[in-house]
Amino acid sequence: MQSAPPLAAAIRPADGMTVQQTPPDFSWPEASKTARYTLNLTYPDGKTRSLPAPQNYANWNAVLPPGKYRWTVTAEGASGHTVSDARTFVVDADSKPFLVPDMKSLAARLAAKPHPRGLPDDRTLAKMAEQRGRATRELRADVEMRTKEQLAPVPNTGSPSADEGRIMDEVKLATNALAAYALFKEDRYYAEALRHAKNMASWDPNGTTAYTRKYVDMGARQLTYTLVLAYDWLYPKLDSSTKSLLLSSIRIRTKQMFDDVIGNRSRVAAEPRESHGQVTATMIGMMATLLVGDVPEAGEWMEKALPLAINLVQPWGGDDGGFSNGTPYAIWDTGTLQPTWYVLRWASGIDLAQKAWVRNYARFLAYFNPPGTPARLFGDGYEQEMFKEQSARFGKGFTYFAPTPLGRWYASQLSGEDPMRFEYLMSPPADFSGPQPFPAGTPNSLYLPTTGWVAMHSELADKDRVSVYFKSSPYPHGAFSHQLADQNSFVINAGGQRLAIESGYYDGYKTRHWWNWLHQTRAANAITYDGGKGQIFFEGTDYKKMGYGKVLKYAGDKSYDLATGDATQAYDGALTQALRSIVYLRPNIVVVHDKLASATPRKWEWNIHSLARFSVLRPDHQVRTDNGGQSLCVDMLTPDAKFSQTDEWQAPEGIKGDGRMVTGAEPVKGAAQWHGRFATGPLAATEFIALLDVGCKGTKAALKKDDGGNWAVEVGGRVVRISTRGEASVE
Repeated sequence: MQSAPPLAAAIRPADGMTVQQTPPDFSWPEASKTARYTLNLTYPDGKTRSLPAPQNYANWNAVLPPGKYRWTVTAEGASGHTVSDARTFVVDADSKPFLVPDMKSLAARLAAKPHPRGLPDDRTLAKMAEQRGRATRELRADVEMRTKEQLAPVPNTGSPSADEGRIMDEVKLATNALAAYALFKEDRYYAEALRHAKNMASWDPNGTTAYTRKYVDMGARQLTYTLVLAYDWLYPKLDSSTKSLLLSSIRIRTKQMFDDVIGNRSRVAAEPRESHGQVTATMIGMMATLLVGDVPEAGEWMEKALPLAINLVQPWGGDDGGFSNGTPYAIWDTGTLQPTWYVLRWASGIDLAQKAWVRNYARFLAYFNPPGTPARLFGDGYEQEMFKEQSARFGKGFTYFAPTPLGRWYASQLSGEDPMRFEYLMSPPADFSGPQPFPAGTPNSLYLPTTGWVAMHSELADKDRVSVYFKSSPYPHGAFSHQLADQNSFVINAGGQRLAIESGYYDGYKTRHWWNWLHQTRAANAITYDGGKGQIFFEGTDYKKMGYGKVLKYAGDKSYDLATGDATQAYDGALTQALRSIVYLRPNIVVVHDKLASATPRKWEWNIHSLARFSVLRPDHQVRTDNGGQSLCVDMLTPDAKFSQTDEWQAPEGIKGDGRMVTGAEPVKGAAQWHGRFATGPLAATEFIALLDVGCKGTKAALKKDDGGNWAVEVGGRVVRISTRGEASVE
């Protein structure tokens, strides 16, 4: 499908793309570990400029005026001189400027800037405190109560995960005290923040809290970040011995992080879709802005890490604001980054809120994690209950940082956040308060081409909405990391309840259930064959391949939405065709068509999952599921499929156990879920056409097939037509 390795950096901007940022972010797959690059850009007037690139990415050094541009990359390496294919992009009147500053000039300016650098002015801080009255009251009470508690000893339980949890506990106490001092400038809060900072600085940076210790990296980098904030925010009152104590720990810990993700040649630049590393690179770049002039290596850290972090502000998506690694990790990763974005703006003036992905991320949140949604989507952790608080905390903090009309509406609908957490408490002051109107003219559906995600809602502004989601993700956003082998899958929610669900539980990364069920196609509302076999995912293949999809068509109007996806490649040669069209006729009718083929006759399976046992209304044709007063009826219109269901977590037939993949049922903690399957006998090709009636309103459909093999589904006063090529349309 493509020659670049599956984890390689994406080609940005994609050929023919109209970019939303000028200049756009440039990146390309790494040619070799020793290659040196030059980016060549031909302007609309035919003149060409060239710019040396630090690795396989570049930040162009001038805003590009509207027009069509052509670009190539020249690589110099052991194999000689090579030039990439030429690609074009368009800058139009809507492309927003974002220019990365020269790092040497920025370093000089920062070195001359007094501490604290990473805070806004006193007037802004006072406004933040005023707007968050409840939060600051709780903060004061909590910090004052903690002054009587003993400091935490160095974490040393023998368990990395337990030690990381204890690091995070101490980090939270320290950042609360730091926030209280920043907002109120009272000596008691200074003393408490300093007490915790000195305690963490006394922990051996090469010991149990080291970044280099396996499974402790996230806690270690948060510890380092907190020490850097303490050094910067408390600096005017610190004595020389305390500064030395803090800087000694900071210097060792930051170097560990830098050596891991940047070094002489950055592994994150070469393979940016690695959530831990990409977040770490951003944190290094931001921390360096507070350390330049104080730590000898900080200039190099900033010069190498910050331009990369800005270029890769979100490698899991593109200009359209998507996030392919699932909405749970979108919320977690972006939430982790938010404090660094705040501090970076205050310290350096670099405002990531103006980046194209950041500007559009509010759309992703509003459509794919809308207010009142009962679960997250398309990735590890979608079922976890913690997200109500986290969605509110991170959603509000993000909106304060990068406000848009849709983001303001979205944030105003959220509640339940922990008000003392940094992401909310220390976010920039809001320029709005109270209920916010839903922006007039906002469509009820959204398609994100970069990641191949589609959201279709009855009424986005209504918490009791019907929501239909579809996914068919193109290269490079295949099944990898926390993404599932679920191309061409769908999810249906209604009235705040899950109906057609993603099944399984995120009981840990790479557990037996993770391997056996959660990441398998049979866990999704998608097509499997021969007893539950499905698509490939990166970790599940010995040869490290990913399964990709592709949205071939997206169309609609106020009354309907339609998406067609091609997931053939995701089945890694087992199938010769796997097309699915999903048609949503507002407010409650969904038609799903699958066109499937294989060189070998297969038993074909159309999977549907639910939180409750399916009631069989018409054997082998119609079933119903209910949840929390909401219901979904599924009517299989095409004949010859037999329905069965189970509440067991099963491996595909014929798979041999190897310590992670096991046959039979796989026990897992969590409420029972039901896995329905409409299955055929062995066939070289087949088609499924299903009618899904949200609310079980008794909707009837007439299925017809003409002499040429074209289908027509007459339902709800509309006609859904499906051609022999699998193309769908609505009349």
